[in-house]
Amino acid sequence: MRKIKFLAALLAIAAASPALATNGMRMIGFGPVQNSMGGASAATSLDGAVMASNPAGLADVGGRFDFAGTYFKPTVSYSATGIAPPFVNNPGATLDSNRGASPIPTIAYVKPLNDQFTVGVGVFGTSGMGVDYPANLFSGVTYTSYMQGRLTPAVAYKLNDWISAGVTLNLMLAQMKYDVASGFNQSPHNAATSFGYGATVGVKARLVKMLAIGAAYETKSSFQDFSFDLPTGTDKLTFDQPMTATFGVEVTPIEMLLVAADVQWINWSDTMGQGLPKYSQNNTGSLPFNMNWSDQWVMKLGVQASPTRSLQLRAGYNYGKMPLDPTRAFENMAFPAVAEHHVTAGVGYAFSPTFTVNVGAMYALNAKLTGSNGAPPNPDGSGGQGITSYTTEMSQFELDMGIAYRF
Repeated sequence: MRKIKFLAALLAIAAASPALATNGMRMIGFGPVQNSMGGASAATSLDGAVMASNPAGLADVGGRFDFAGTYFKPTVSYSATGIAPPFVNNPGATLDSNRGASPIPTIAYVKPLNDQFTVGVGVFGTSGMGVDYPANLFSGVTYTSYMQGRLTPAVAYKLNDWISAGVTLNLMLAQMKYDVASGFNQSPHNAATSFGYGATVGVKARLVKMLAIGAAYETKSSFQDFSFDLPTGTDKLTFDQPMTATFGVEVTPIEMLLVAADVQWINWSDTMGQGLPKYSQNNTGSLPFNMNWSDQWVMKLGVQASPTRSLQLRAGYNYGKMPLDPTRAFENMAFPAVAEHHVTAGVGYAFSPTFTVNVGAMYALNAKLTGSNGAPPNPDGSGGQGITSYTTEMSQFELDMGIAYRF
């Protein structure tokens, strides 16, 4: 029982507050080192957080403890026209989300057992999104919140001097809450919690001294149905997280310079596609979801320069075309995963052979989506009056600070 409570507490830390993630619902990376490298980490092993992206990389990082916190601040707004009162107050007005900044943890512990086996465990905030708009759309507030944290026991095996393999078990806790479309008698769905599970497997090969490649496969994350107890009944929502596949390359043309690049595919259509997420039980007449997201290709690029043995300078870029369907106006305003271009930078300084401080920053350039939604449904399922035009936009700022202790 104590172990179960401890697990729940760790996951609660990772899911302490919602974040508007940057590649769809996912963070671009984990901690100040990965984030400042644009998230590139499939073939690059720079800290213990590699267990969350490619566990094979654990074989290269040695014994260490990494602890970091991220300050994540999105700026989100929308405007819409075409729905007359009482469905929209002040049609065409621009509204800003009141959702504040979010703290996101990164904790990783790595210990080599011998020359071949390395084990590790980590706690990560991995994905989330949400908005908090005052009453306007459908004569009510628009509040959404999804957050997910992971506990990641991992093991890596070094087959020989040039190739390693690894696996991470993803034990997840997610929380969801939303209050939308009250003008359609939609009841507020208060916080529901769900446990989930999945795994990540990876390989990494050092082909020659200056070139390494890596690949990782993260399974679909299966969650319990989110259960919302409302005065008129119980709604249950099936909401899993997608499979991903990543391939990466690391090149060190000279000793003081490292260049890393990843290409990642995220299977959003399987969990956020047409008619998804889906109610497995709808006793209250709640409006159905239809996110209709497309699958997403993500490019991650990072550079690390080491002018001295103590100093590392990092910079990165991350791009993922937004997976949204522009005709899904209401869903895109309530879940505005529109960020595409991200620029990153960071620095690490080793005060001793065992102790390093890492700082990173990310800025997601302002991204905008426009479209329309001809006929959103009425509560009885018949056609309603449409949103003839809308715009939703977002920019993001992130600051990471962490320490690394090697032993």
